[in-house]
Amino acid sequence: MEQPKDRVDVDALGGVEGIHRWVARFYDKVAGEPVLAPMFTDLERARDKQQAYFVEFFGGPKLYSAQYGKPFLRYLHRQFKIGVPERDAWMKLVVEALRDQTDDERLIAEVQRRLGDMADKMINHHSEKRDAYYFNA
Repeated sequence: MEQPKDRVDVDALGGVEGIHRWVARFYDKVAGEPVLAPMFTDLERARDKQQAYFVEFFGGPKLYSAQYGKPFLRYLHRQFKIGVPERDAWMKLVVEALRDQTDDERLIAEVQRRLGDMADKMINHHSEKRDAYYFNA
């Protein structure tokens, strides 16, 4: 069965190696991003986990699940205060890193849409809300 043309998969991103290059570019940028840098204290481990996650997320081998188990991302990121600024900074660097690798605007837009949906769900801090559900300081 042929995949729809708007479907982004591992092959469209250059295979497992293409995803590894993309994620490596992202992590090269993290240290210079003041909003994100404090959250990434172990860049090597974070890079390895994100590479495995992205391979799986985009339909490749289940590298993340095999090594780390089911990816409960929101739970795993609970120790970080993630609001709109953190989400936006992460998305900006992820897209910049992908643009460094490809100029395929259709591919970039679809990756941005899919990761944006996921990134929205990671938000756990809403400065305007003051209840126990959110991690407000």
